[in-house]
Amino acid sequence: MYVKSLNAKVLVREESVVLCNIKNGSFVKTSRSYFEYLEKLLEDSNGKFIVNKKDSIVKRNAYRLFQELCRICFYIPKEQLKQNNEFLYQIVYLSLTERCNLRCKHCVASACIDKTDHMGTEDWKKVITQVVTLNPEQINLTGGEPLIRSDFCEILKYLRINYKGTITLSTNALLLDDKLAEMIKKNVDGVSVSLDGFDDYSCAKVRGDGVYDRVINGVRKLKKAGVENVSVSMLRTKYTYGHDDEFYKLCEELGAKPLIRRFAPSGRGEENQEELLPPMEYINKLEKQHLRCALCQPGKKELNISENGDVYPCSPLSSMKTLLMGNLLEVPIAELIEELGWEQELEKLRPWKMEPCKDCDVNLFCHSCINFIHGIQSDRKVFKRYCEQQKKHLEKILWGVDYEK
Repeated sequence: MYVKSLNAKVLVREESVVLCNIKNGSFVKTSRSYFEYLEKLLEDSNGKFIVNKKDSIVKRNAYRLFQELCRICFYIPKEQLKQNNEFLYQIVYLSLTERCNLRCKHCVASACIDKTDHMGTEDWKKVITQVVTLNPEQINLTGGEPLIRSDFCEILKYLRINYKGTITLSTNALLLDDKLAEMIKKNVDGVSVSLDGFDDYSCAKVRGDGVYDRVINGVRKLKKAGVENVSVSMLRTKYTYGHDDEFYKLCEELGAKPLIRRFAPSGRGEENQEELLPPMEYINKLEKQHLRCALCQPGKKELNISENGDVYPCSPLSSMKTLLMGNLLEVPIAELIEELGWEQELEKLRPWKMEPCKDCDVNLFCHSCINFIHGIQSDRKVFKRYCEQQKKHLEKILWGVDYEK
């Protein structure tokens, strides 16, 4: 017996439909009448579809559509429905601090040196003890700047002893010395270094003067210590747009993996989005074969533990108190993740519920990140410009609308 996946969504325009799986990003476009015919067949046969040579060509074509929709998991066996909704965490972020030795324009945590750490070493050990019971694929130590904590090494060692999965570290690399780099090599599986530019100028516009050379030196210290899995990230802004090749060349010279991150309009990023957003022309470079309707899965694929023990579905959404799942120092994590009030609030931010997007017939293809859409709406002028450009382009490649006629 086959049923619709919980990730199945439908977009309709006139006599066409786009049938989407918002988890894996796959989709199938077909006629509205064929899809309605298929739905009726499945309803009448209690979720079963059997075809033979004597059946009409219409039914045989509907069967081919059914097979394709099963392939993208739009339809799934009913017994898989529960498994399809299980929380299988890919990553848990431990935001050890909101303190930072930089004051970057895009920081979602609005981190700065003047913040206060609310949890001590023993508190973080208690948190780690609970988090490892989830057995996530990866635990990431982040901040603020995690290396700014004097007890960072003790926290890291405790995590390594108690957790056998992948440990990663996100850092600006400014506080690295040879001893710390060696310690990281022994206990961390991968390090992500934020550079946010491809040269001194582009880095300085976001992170401050003189930061570029210091970050590069930090990366070199990690490589010298023998840390193999080092990635360097660049933020896509108006200062870096169009310079991917230069960034890739820099990473090749450093022996690091390149990572280009999307700008998130949260924290100081929301305050500075008018300055930092890349030119809208980047939307027009999206091609049909790169279209995806995968929506983020905060609270299911990932969790963020804030510096005071508060748990949120993801880090950029930690400014939204309605999405607070609870505090790990007050509620055991096993109970906390079963409380679904946060999920109901999160649902309000999905494209089929959020104003002004809910009636748009391309909304599943531009809502990949809840935080991006929610954040950009805080500036009506920016959102209007982004929405008009994105919608126009998506309508052209998804529905065949030709605005030049």
